[in-house]
Amino acid sequence: MGFLRTLLALSVVLDHLGGGYADQLVGGRLAVQLFYVISGFLISYVLTATDHYQGAVGKFYANRFLRLFPIYLAIAAMTLMAHVVSGGSFFRIYDALPFSAEIFLVFSNIFIFGQDWLMFFGIQNAQLAFTGSFARSEVPLYQGLLVPQAWTLGVEMSFYLVAPFVLGSPRRLLALLAASLALRGVLIATGIGLSDPWTYRFFPTELALFLIGSLSHQVLLPRMKAWTQRVKRLPELGTAALFAYSLMHFSIGINPTVRDGLAVILFAALLPLAFLFQSRHKLDKAIGELSYPIYICHMLVIMAFSWLLHDVQEHQPLLFAALVIAGCIGFSALLNGLIADPVERLRSRLRTDTGSGAAPAADARRRPQTPAQPMGTIRRVP
Repeated sequence: MGFLRTLLALSVVLDHLGGGYADQLVGGRLAVQLFYVISGFLISYVLTATDHYQGAVGKFYANRFLRLFPIYLAIAAMTLMAHVVSGGSFFRIYDALPFSAEIFLVFSNIFIFGQDWLMFFGIQNAQLAFTGSFARSEVPLYQGLLVPQAWTLGVEMSFYLVAPFVLGSPRRLLALLAASLALRGVLIATGIGLSDPWTYRFFPTELALFLIGSLSHQVLLPRMKAWTQRVKRLPELGTAALFAYSLMHFSIGINPTVRDGLAVILFAALLPLAFLFQSRHKLDKAIGELSYPIYICHMLVIMAFSWLLHDVQEHQPLLFAALVIAGCIGFSALLNGLIADPVERLRSRLRTDTGSGAAPAADARRRPQTPAQPMGTIRRVP
């Protein structure tokens, strides 16, 4: 699962490089949605298959905060400094905005929440208004985001808010999944759901992807574990199949919407095997730890390399892309060493702290135990 997460992060990097790289691996948009499926799987695992957060929802939220914010805030601060050094053209966007839009942007830049909803707002008649699309705006609001791809974290954080109250109840999970799918169907039937940002930025419809991942964990993982007892190499085979699909996605000559839907189904079906593969291979786990910082830092890396290597970008785009990818991987390793690893020690203490909100011993006996795996959060932008 770790290598797959990093592969999806690199799909987003290639998409944002533009040119002929948008249709590489699975593409940026599908990578975002597959990240939602993976997130649903992993959040279901920590909430329903471990006792870390039983009766302690606050600990769950604190853990998620520590996972997302330290690296995000570091990249946001570095991006802000880069804009200052570059001459401050970024800040001229704010000069053209009404005060309400400035507050909206400042708040979402700091707290992440709202960056996804920003995609549905615009400036009309010099006022902040709900336009239904970031494209219908006198000033594109997303250009005021320091880490523009972090809008996907806003979608994911919305899922975190509801997950502790839904994933433990199969009835609630299925009801919410049905409602999310029905809403998507209504929006598509009316034509609203056929265009960006409604296609993959609207949390009420994207919620279905998280819940599909949660069902993959709760329904398929126990069965996959049993099958693995009979076919020892099944996790390796399932992970290899997902890797091969990621390389061949755009060569499958069917309707793109159908192709993307089948990709979601395939990933949901085989994710338990990728999860078991990660538990067997420490290298896969280590590679997966690069996925979130790659996702968060890549726009800053692209911007910096565009300034420093403009001639290479213009005349040797393949070399430029390779340098960006190498830069993202190296910078992500540095971010992990300086920020994520120390924070992870704090998160580990938070997970194992039984001083408050610990699950009763009876609950611990009822719940199936599996080796704890580090969670990855990834993802995506305009």
